[in-house]
Amino acid sequence: MLRSTLVILLAVWCSTPAEGQTTPSKIYRGAIGDKHIEMRLIIDGGKVTGTYFYDQFKQDIKLEGEYDAKGQLLLAEGVGKRKTGKFVCKAKPEAPDTDLECEWSRPDGTGQAMVFLNEQTIRSQSGIQIVPKVSNVRKTKAFASYPQLTATATTPGMAGFNQLMESLVQAAMKEFQPDTISNASFDTNYAVLFADENIISVEMTEYSYMGGAHPNSRFWTVNYNLKTDKQLTLDDVFKKDIDYKTAIAEFVVKDINKRFEEIELEEAKLTKRQPEKREGPFMTTDGLPEMDTWGLSAKGFVVYFDFAHVMAVFDKTVVPYAVLASYVRSDGVVPVVK
Repeated sequence: MLRSTLVILLAVWCSTPAEGQTTPSKIYRGAIGDKHIEMRLIIDGGKVTGTYFYDQFKQDIKLEGEYDAKGQLLLAEGVGKRKTGKFVCKAKPEAPDTDLECEWSRPDGTGQAMVFLNEQTIRSQSGIQIVPKVSNVRKTKAFASYPQLTATATTPGMAGFNQLMESLVQAAMKEFQPDTISNASFDTNYAVLFADENIISVEMTEYSYMGGAHPNSRFWTVNYNLKTDKQLTLDDVFKKDIDYKTAIAEFVVKDINKRFEEIELEEAKLTKRQPEKREGPFMTTDGLPEMDTWGLSAKGFVVYFDFAHVMAVFDKTVVPYAVLASYVRSDGVVPVVK
C-alpha cells in the first residue's frame, strides 16, 4: 500500500538556508508506527543533527548521527548518555514515494517500528509557520493530524485555509461511524507538497478500518491560494481550451506500466521464478479511471486515482512539469513551474 502520507511537517515555513548559512536543513513528516511525527535534520557533510517530535506532545527530542559507508543514515535520539532510541534509514528507500525509509528501535534494538518519511518543499521567507493540530475521538478510535498556519499577523487567506482544513478533517472523522468499535480505527496524516507566500498544496492520507480483510485508504487534497483566500482549481493551473488531460493520462499509463514491470521483476526474483509474460500492457488509457484529486509539488503535478485495494500502489503519480510545459499557465499562479 502506498505510504505517501506517512509524511512530514514543518516547524518553520522556510527550509532555505539564511544568507551566509551553507549547512542545508531538511524537514520531514511521517510516523513511528501509528504516532505522527515531524523531523528536522541539519546535514553537514556526513554528520547529521536535528530534532523530532510527536504531534501529540510537541516536545523536541534531539537527534545526532551520520551516514555510514553503505549510505545508510544512522541517528541516535536523546542527550549525552541518556539515549532513548535510534533510527536506521536505508540508503535507497524501497517505497517509490518515500524520501527516508527507516526502522526505529530502543537503544538495545527492541521495540522495532517502521518509519516512512517524506521531505516538504517550502519556498517562503515570510515568517509563517505550519504547525500540526491533532484531533482525537476516543469513542471511535479516530485520530487526525492536519496543518494550521500561524504568524504574528494572520491574513484572511491563512484564516480561510485553517478553517477549511478544520472543517474537512472534522467532517471526515464524523463520517467514520463503525458498526462495532472493538477493532475499528481511523487515522489521517498530512504532507505539505508545496508552499510559498502565495499558495499551499496539502496531501491528506486517510486510513480507516471497520473489520474485514483490509483497511480502506484514500487521498484527498487541499490546494489553496493564500493571496485570494480561495481554493485553486484546474483552471488556475492549466490554460483554457487545451487538452491537458490526455497528456496526463498518457504519462500516467506509461508510468504505471513501468512500475508494474519493476514490481513483477522484483517479485519473480524473490520467489525464484520467471517473470510473468503479458500479451498486452497492464494499464491502458481506456482503462484508466478519472482523476480523483490533484496536488502541486516541486517535482511535478500530482494526480491521484481511486484504484481497488490490490492496485493501491498506483493510486498516486507525479507528472513532471516538463511533460506539461505547453499546457500550464505561465502567469505566476503556480510558481513551482517557472
